Amino acid sequence: MTDSNGLARFTGGSIAGRQARLPAPLGDLHRAVLRRFLETGAAPTARWVRQAAAELGLDAAAVDELDAADAIHVSNGVVTVAYPFSGTPTPHRVELDGLPPVYAMCAIDALGLPLMAGRDGQITSADPRDGAPVVVSAHGGTWTWSPPGAVVVIARATDCGTECGSFETMCPNTVFHASRESARAYLAGRGDLDAEILDQDTAVERGRLNFGPLLGGPARPPGDWKTRGQR
Repeated sequence: MTDSNGLARFTGGSIAGRQARLPAPLGDLHRAVLRRFLETGAAPTARWVRQAAAELGLDAAAVDELDAADAIHVSNGVVTVAYPFSGTPTPHRVELDGLPPVYAMCAIDALGLPLMAGRDGQITSADPRDGAPVVVSAHGGTWTWSPPGAVVVIARATDCGTECGSFETMCPNTVFHASRESARAYLAGRGDLDAEILDQDTAVERGRLNFGPLLGGPARPPGDWKTRGQR
């Protein structure tokens, strides 16, 4: 397993860091949006976000400020991005105990959701190379991966330019693969990606660091979970 210091190049500029730099009322608004996703399983409308902002003493510009901070993004009147949530369907479906199913922006976001919400759950995704199903379950602090040799590819598109956000450069390319061999074969044909293959523990730790603190609770330390799988 990669230690936390070794993960620095993955966590720089993370949503947890961006949220921590927001002024307190904006941070509260961001958490309200995340809780809305959790409670309803649906993307909040821009109108709902503006109303929540007003209740926190913020004006309508708060939505633009969260957009500028790459915390949420609104399109066609709804929140389409609020890491780790996607307001539109993605390959990564997450079912948390007692809550409606949601979609995650990427594989790491999906792994972060049980840790952020403090709930057991199941992630269903697919290998982009051949469509092979990948299922990850979190129960009682233990992660179970199927297939047991599944991995995560974390990748950034190199041809998007400096104006692109994380939801454009990283999210579509950070995915589950059924095996390390499949990930290597997939990346061999993707010269447009700056990528790394993460083992299961490292991927979960990345999810914990990025998303564990977002709702105001502590991110559980690595010793609090175990992974059942083959790395």
